[in-house]
Amino acid sequence: MRKGLVVLLAAVLVAAFALPAMADVSFFGTARVVPTYFTNFDFDKNKADVPTLVEGGFVSGEHIRGELRLGWKAGGDKWKIMMIAESDLIFNKNNADRSFYSAPAINPSGTNAAQLGGVNSIPNAGAEFGIERAEFSYAFAPALELFTGWPISAVDIGTGGLLYGDDHPILGFRGKVTDNIKYQLVYVSIQNTPAVTVSEPSVARDWRVYFLKPEFTVGAAGAKGTVSPILLFSDNRDKNAKITYYGLEGIGQVGMIKPSFEVIVADGEFRATSTAPKKDIKSMAAFAGVEVAVNKAFNPYVAYRYTKGDDKSSDNEVKGFVGVTDIGRFTPLMGMDGNILGENLASGASLFNSPLYSYAPERAGGGDAYGGISNGGSGNNPGSQIIAIGAKGNLDDFVKNLSYKTQLFLIRYDKTGNLSKGAGQPAGTVSKTAGTTFDLQLMYAFSPNFSVNGIYSMFAPGTGIKDQLATTAASTTASLYTMNLVWTY
Repeated sequence: MRKGLVVLLAAVLVAAFALPAMADVSFFGTARVVPTYFTNFDFDKNKADVPTLVEGGFVSGEHIRGELRLGWKAGGDKWKIMMIAESDLIFNKNNADRSFYSAPAINPSGTNAAQLGGVNSIPNAGAEFGIERAEFSYAFAPALELFTGWPISAVDIGTGGLLYGDDHPILGFRGKVTDNIKYQLVYVSIQNTPAVTVSEPSVARDWRVYFLKPEFTVGAAGAKGTVSPILLFSDNRDKNAKITYYGLEGIGQVGMIKPSFEVIVADGEFRATSTAPKKDIKSMAAFAGVEVAVNKAFNPYVAYRYTKGDDKSSDNEVKGFVGVTDIGRFTPLMGMDGNILGENLASGASLFNSPLYSYAPERAGGGDAYGGISNGGSGNNPGSQIIAIGAKGNLDDFVKNLSYKTQLFLIRYDKTGNLSKGAGQPAGTVSKTAGTTFDLQLMYAFSPNFSVNGIYSMFAPGTGIKDQLATTAASTTASLYTMNLVWTY
């Protein structure tokens, strides 16, 4: 009997040491239901709208989007994991039932997305439930932490969002070298999918990005901030382009004044091929803004956002600025999740040609693509200059749990040589006055777990957009109305 107990105890000890240490897992989540109405994204009230792409799929007019997330996380002294599963869908029966039976010959990847309905519809676009975000890390030391997965990664989302911010797969290191010095060194795998049964170089369709961003804290308590040099290399083999971006970002606070800025320079080339000559890529972008915390109810700001344009697509100098992912929609000063400029004013839906999340018309002009979301940003784009004024605040003193943000953008093209006049328009160059946008967002928290925010956003076309419309068009304001119903737990 005693021998049996000894054997059993030994077996238990072996099993205990063989099993990994257990850790508590905590769950969290959000559910966003977003009734929305889009109208006249093409700025022409004489034509029916072309469907446009949102996170849940292609939409037109009235629709309801659901962003449903379930997350879990665990960690120890040196390690952490976090995963968020998501279904992002447009409310309809096929998406809710995850059904593909209603349309034969569909292409869920989106190839036939331009023709909604019939055999080319995509009833399940965006509705698949899977891991939307993931991050795994291990800290060997405060100055050396390994992290990987596909979390939100960025180099300038805290300022103008001109260069890169997205949830692409990454592998990298980060750390705190001293109390005043931090860094990120990151490899981003954007495209790495070979063509099946095709004999070609292993990197032919790849797009990889590498960036280094140290961050230096400067100043004292009354006047403090961070300064961050940025070095990013984009090896875009899919577009046969290689670009090095050099930049500097700064964020500070002096009393109630909060300045921020960034400057990005792009220097690269399209590699020469047997059918195309080498082309130089030389461009830049910049952002500067100042917010003043007057009181909790009124925090006004003014900002300027610039992306350089190209005015001669026929030469071998590509000057239109394209980042890896323009993430203007989610930046703290000018950003608003759900305003019209951050929606997809491209894919044939709009003449302005700014893709989802971007504030720049990077898909206008066409050709010489070397970056941007879905690798569709053209180096021949006209660029833009945006003067922004706005304010935000908490209105607790007047209505408890109510807050707001409002802003006005005055938008000009930087160059217009690659833009074309609309059919029937008199000869000449397109005006640089692109238009004006206005956003108003009101947010009310009914409880810590449920809130509602509504957005009205409009884009009034200027003469630069009207010049590109046909004379048969009746120019009108593009607008959207959206309501976010948000549950958090």
